Amino acid sequence: MSPTLCASLLRSLLLVLLALLSASTSSLGKGIKPGLKPESLSKQVYPACPTQKDSKFPQTVRVNISISSTNQDTKTSLDVSSRSLSPWDYRIDEDHNRFPQAIADASCRLSRCLNAEGQLDHGLNSIPITQEILVLRRELKGCQQSYRLEKKLITVGCTCVTPLIRHQETQ
Repeated sequence: MSPTLCASLLRSLLLVLLALLSASTSSLGKGIKPGLKPESLSKQVYPACPTQKDSKFPQTVRVNISISSTNQDTKTSLDVSSRSLSPWDYRIDEDHNRFPQAIADASCRLSRCLNAEGQLDHGLNSIPITQEILVLRRELKGCQQSYRLEKKLITVGCTCVTPLIRHQETQ
């Protein structure tokens, strides 16, 4: 599974969870009386809805995280990594207490870039392109499993940049 697809699926999952949680306490289009405490807002707008301080308010949400179809062609992305002037390789980062369990992480093959003939170009540096993604971390609390959102920084590819040149001041 490509890192882009994983990131997209996790973003969609997060948006669904946020929509579910905010839908129960949404006050859009409703008037709010001055001096009203935030915790009593949902009682005023929707009297039957529990608030977060209410013991009936759900502290957990069940989510089916199985992926029904993956139409991404991973061969194309592997081809780009080899054709790039800043080529990279993928390694699979596996963690059985995380969803997704396997994440492809790129690493630059070279510290310099290649020119059109495939020779090293010493005027350009090869650097990683990173992306922060959201993953679900599995935690055991007694016999109960739970998941919490966690940020993870992954490398999705490499690119060529001009070197940073720092001039020293002469005194």
